[in-house]
Amino acid sequence: MNRLDHCIEVLSVEKGKLHLREIARLLVARYPSIYGGLDLEDLGKKIGQSISNHIRNAKRKAKISKVPNGKGGYLSGMYRAKQKRKKTASAKLPPVSNLYTGKAGEYGLLSELLFQGYNASIMTVDEGIDVVASKGNKYFHIQVKTANCNKHGKFQFTIKAKSYKSNNASTTFYVFITRRLIAGAWRSDYIVFQSGDIAKLIATGVVTAGKQHSFLVLYENSKCLLNNGNDITYHLNNFDPMK
Repeated sequence: MNRLDHCIEVLSVEKGKLHLREIARLLVARYPSIYGGLDLEDLGKKIGQSISNHIRNAKRKAKISKVPNGKGGYLSGMYRAKQKRKKTASAKLPPVSNLYTGKAGEYGLLSELLFQGYNASIMTVDEGIDVVASKGNKYFHIQVKTANCNKHGKFQFTIKAKSYKSNNASTTFYVFITRRLIAGAWRSDYIVFQSGDIAKLIATGVVTAGKQHSFLVLYENSKCLLNNGNDITYHLNNFDPMK
């Protein structure tokens, strides 16, 4: 995905009009590995140029539109996703067992890792590690958890305390996969934790210690929140620690 695709996604998720400064801020929050550290004003200008070119060249097929000011013109720097009248995916997934959901998550992560240049494979025998990946001369062990949205709009994940490995924190990862309906299409997002990250969450009381560790994920606008509102947006689709 390029910068324009990211802008279209942000505007589609927010479902409202946004100024270029707000679009830039949301891009940095959602894709820190790509836009983190960039000057927001400069990024906003580049975003504005990309969107203007898109509207001018795509014309009626443009996916972003200007916002009318009610006086025959348009609000400066304000844009929104163009709404299309089309059939959307069902808001409910067909009921399947957790075995299907879990395996779908493993293969989904496998595909994402391959797209990012990792040599990855699913373990034949599940002994706490679901996927092994390598890149360059580094190897990573990954446990995968997948969840669909519950009736409260949240995603529930658990890790058994006896299976949690706090050692080898730099090579052991836990990836929580959420499946949700966005702009009429189902998509998966990947919340990537190093083992050490989870150790910190437990030590600070964000995640309770016990026979199992519980993780309740909620999306709120562009933020990804854990348990009592702790912001974990940094970990959303961020595979940088695995480099």
